[in-house]
Amino acid sequence: MSPLDWTMLSLQLATMLFVAIVLGQVARRIGIPAVVGEIAGGLLLGPTMLGRFAPETYVWLFPPAGPITGGRTALARVGMLFFIVTIGLEISIGEFRRIGRKALSVGIIGTLVPLVLGFLMCYVFPAVIGVTRKDQFSTALFMGSILSLSANPVIARILMDMGLFKSEIGRTIMSATLVDDLVGWGLFAVILAEFGPHAAGQGRGMAILGMVFVFIGGILLLGRFVLPPLMDRIRRDLPQPAGSITCIVMLALLGAAGSEYLGLHSFLGAFVVGIALAEVYQADPRPFEIIGDFSYAVFTPIFFVSMAIAADFVEGFDLWLVLLITVVAFVGKICGVFLGGRLAGMNSRQSLAVGCGLNARGILGIVMAAAAYEAELIDLRLFVACVLMCVITTMAAGPALHLILKPAGSARA
Repeated sequence: MSPLDWTMLSLQLATMLFVAIVLGQVARRIGIPAVVGEIAGGLLLGPTMLGRFAPETYVWLFPPAGPITGGRTALARVGMLFFIVTIGLEISIGEFRRIGRKALSVGIIGTLVPLVLGFLMCYVFPAVIGVTRKDQFSTALFMGSILSLSANPVIARILMDMGLFKSEIGRTIMSATLVDDLVGWGLFAVILAEFGPHAAGQGRGMAILGMVFVFIGGILLLGRFVLPPLMDRIRRDLPQPAGSITCIVMLALLGAAGSEYLGLHSFLGAFVVGIALAEVYQADPRPFEIIGDFSYAVFTPIFFVSMAIAADFVEGFDLWLVLLITVVAFVGKICGVFLGGRLAGMNSRQSLAVGCGLNARGILGIVMAAAAYEAELIDLRLFVACVLMCVITTMAAGPALHLILKPAGSARA
């Protein structure tokens, strides 16, 4: 990069952070997630608003191609790796084992129902989705994967605010996200490796799926037997918290590099590393909190503003597509979890509450949609619809839980 390129990149990042801070705070003030304000900041700075009403200013500040754009994209992606690690920390395999049958039933059925409905949606409504016979199968798999997700960090915050995080309902919700997110990201990794622009070849679905399970299982085994004593030694021998932070970042980058090398997505590797480090996090949370605070304050706003800058949401907006995907998202997740909860012995009210909690797709869904759009697995219309679906389901989760649980004082459930 030339000195002028570095100047423009710094100006871009400063502008993006300023807009993200202002609109993120506005979003918080009116009671909606800050990520909605950050996306709105990207809409304001990108082709949706600035490019439409002041095209010369937009092209000057955000040139469409070149080293500046590449540098901004790389910075946002690397930064998000660290945040994705902190998301994985919220998933506890030990807690999942303790909850047992209940979490397993809710997680499996609550994942399979939206996955199947998302898949079938592309075959029942191909004209609305806008898929051809050639890409129908890969698009259907993607829709199934994104609709099966649950946003555990968003859900955790909602449960904490309601005093439900350590309740039976709260533990069931958080444990069930282990199944949701591993299935969703595992399936997405298979889609990317099989149908993405750098796919090694077609027809290797089972081999790729096996590779995904080996990769995830290998990292989780390291987290069970190797990483706790290793990080213990690091805490004793290196200056703290700097030594632990360095090693956590190194592990995140190694996990990302490994998954990317295998033809999967770097976010999958970082996410699984976070799950593997959950036991280390419980023993010494401070280094993870520092990484989480910095990445949440700096990198996630840059990522979500940058994501919205890359797309024209007016051009890509299709009302019927947004309605279809959002309705299927609500019906699939809430009905699937409700059924799983009832089969596990929960009453109707508890099952409905867990379903509404797990319905939030949040940041993870938006990240997956952005990764799929970047890999050209989905078009602009589908990308915009998926992002809006994630925003709507996330905004609905908190009020729905309040409505179902608060009147009868179920915070003690």
